[in-house]
Amino acid sequence: MAAADSILTAITRLEDRLVERIDERFRQLNVDLDGRFDAVHQRFERLETEYHMLKAGVVRIEADVATLKTDVATLRAASHRLEAEIAQVKSTVMRFEEGLARDRADLKDVREEVHGLLVRVNELHERVRELESRLPRD
Repeated sequence: MAAADSILTAITRLEDRLVERIDERFRQLNVDLDGRFDAVHQRFERLETEYHMLKAGVVRIEADVATLKTDVATLRAASHRLEAEIAQVKSTVMRFEEGLARDRADLKDVREEVHGLLVRVNELHERVRELESRLPRD
């Protein structure tokens, strides 16, 4: 029985070493898996942080777009108002130009009339001189 006991002892020791080696492999595997899960978790946290940053950026951009839309609407209204005012100013300028053209034409007519009157006055002066020269002198 001594041989059977020594065989049994050897098998038990072998079994213990195998269990220790398997336990060590499982520990290494757990450490490796824990490391990989930690890396995946860290990567996930970075991606989640990036997602929240991007989401906040999109919210800011949407707010800016809303502000820009309001500004564009305000500018369009101002543009329409200015276009109406410009049309009114153009109309006023056209009326002034038409009045100025009439005044210039009237002024030209008046100048021609004044020139004609001056010529007539000069002619009358000449005639008066001529008549005065015919009068006897005392």
